[in-house]
Amino acid sequence: MNRPKLILADEPTAALDKKSSRDVVDMLKHLTREERATILMVTHDSRILDVADRIVNMVDGHIESDVSVNESLRLCEFLKKSSVFSNLSPNELMHIAEKMKRESHAAGERVIRQGDEGDKFYVITAGKVDVHINVDREGRETKWVDDMSCGDFFGEKSLLTGEPRNASIITSEDSVLYSLDKEDFQAALNASDSFQDQLRKVAMGR
Repeated sequence: MNRPKLILADEPTAALDKKSSRDVVDMLKHLTREERATILMVTHDSRILDVADRIVNMVDGHIESDVSVNESLRLCEFLKKSSVFSNLSPNELMHIAEKMKRESHAAGERVIRQGDEGDKFYVITAGKVDVHINVDREGRETKWVDDMSCGDFFGEKSLLTGEPRNASIITSEDSVLYSLDKEDFQAALNASDSFQDQLRKVAMGR
């Protein structure tokens, strides 16, 4: 009525049927577009989450995940294109994307050092990285062997085999990476046999 710039909505669809719930959230979404309002909504209604731009999931009073929906969808698209994740369902892909952490790296930063223990799996969403391998035992000299860019991924082989990193990854320009830590990576493996089989096939081919 007063065209507010901030609307706080506490369970706005709690007592509504499916159609009425959709009408309410469509109206709220219209306000964000036409009136440039910000809406903070508390809900248990998973039917309306598709209209959100950002979802903060709370469990026992603590934030369990804080997800930009558009960025998560983009991550899922990247993951689905790879042979590693091609057999996973949309729900499995989204669950993995929600666990991934955003990392910004300036050009010239070393993301992975050859010989270190594997602790993360990475997806590149912006920028470019170079792959180097050591050419002497001390690691003083390295050789460029490949480059990777938006949509590529790396770091899974060491997590699968338990062996040290077999190459170094260095950013060649400012880059944004999303990482999945070892614990969440292993949980994803345990959740899907097809996922585990696909990862092993990729690891053996690298």
